Amino acid sequence: MRDRFGREIDYMRISVIDSCNLNCYYCNPQDNNKNCQAINILSVKKVLCIVRAATRLGITHFRLTGGEPLLHPQIDEMVSQIKKIPGVRSVSLTTNAVLLAQHAKQLKEAGIDSINVSLDTIDASEYEHITKKPLLDKVEHGIDAAIECGIRVKINAVLTPQTDVLALTGYASKKGTDIRFIEMMPVGEGHTNGVEPYKKVIGALLEVYGTFCHIDTENREEINSGYNNADNGPAEYYSFHGLDIRVGLIQAIHGKFCDTCNRIRVTADGRLIPCLGSSVTMDLVPDSCKFTDDLEKDFVIVQALKAAIKAKPGCHNFNDNAVTYTKTTETKTVETKTTELKAAEVNAARNMSRIGG
Repeated sequence: MRDRFGREIDYMRISVIDSCNLNCYYCNPQDNNKNCQAINILSVKKVLCIVRAATRLGITHFRLTGGEPLLHPQIDEMVSQIKKIPGVRSVSLTTNAVLLAQHAKQLKEAGIDSINVSLDTIDASEYEHITKKPLLDKVEHGIDAAIECGIRVKINAVLTPQTDVLALTGYASKKGTDIRFIEMMPVGEGHTNGVEPYKKVIGALLEVYGTFCHIDTENREEINSGYNNADNGPAEYYSFHGLDIRVGLIQAIHGKFCDTCNRIRVTADGRLIPCLGSSVTMDLVPDSCKFTDDLEKDFVIVQALKAAIKAKPGCHNFNDNAVTYTKTTETKTVETKTTELKAAEVNAARNMSRIGG
């Protein structure tokens, strides 16, 4: 289905659980998920209803996220069942890999197409500083297990001023996995930690590897990304002499890719997010709805997806104080109070772990 700007929406990210076993300062700075207990979790049945409805609108690529999706008690079964739905072209997963070693074999058997591992450093002390957990060895074990099972893996690193680009790239090269450096979005704590990806990443690699070239991925099949081809996704890939892997940049601010955005998101509490860079969310299935059968429920979900796709903005408004939101609250005297909030203020107050970023 195309949105009102002519973009084909064929990719859905589904946050299946909003808890996480890490507490990265830019994503989940407060220990909101103490002991990894989920506040919201999507059942396999509900996810399958969402996917079935989405395929009717031409959405064919699905990525399972969190929180940490491997905390979902039925994640392997979920992948297996999604893969059986007609119209589904790929199912991928984004994980911190702490639990990946114990799931890799089952995920491969379930038919997972690819796994993206979030890994911001390979230094154990720095990893503990970022995540508040001394679990880097488990992450590396998980990456190895997935590769050994034949699962295609990519490493995602969120850029900060402290990111060791050369160490991460060298690690990815040793494992034979592509690596993508992601510009930190100005959401929550991320609004104070951004760096310019091209300057930091390409600049660092250029000093060591010399010449590089931009990879033209048009018309090249990109199974590993969750898209028809790499041009349908946000990453721009580069190759360097002496590196046998690709280095990708995902730049939400410095390389704005809104005009080619093809995604929509579902949160673990059953909300639709047309754009990560907007505070606008919509009900997937209103609590007031009563259904006589699954067919009626599927119809309601399809209508909700259509509305969300139509509501998708032309571009994000990260840090855009020209955009305002109206917040209405009840007072003790039952009067309403209206406050104008700047978009940058709204985004800074959000928590990335709650919106499946």
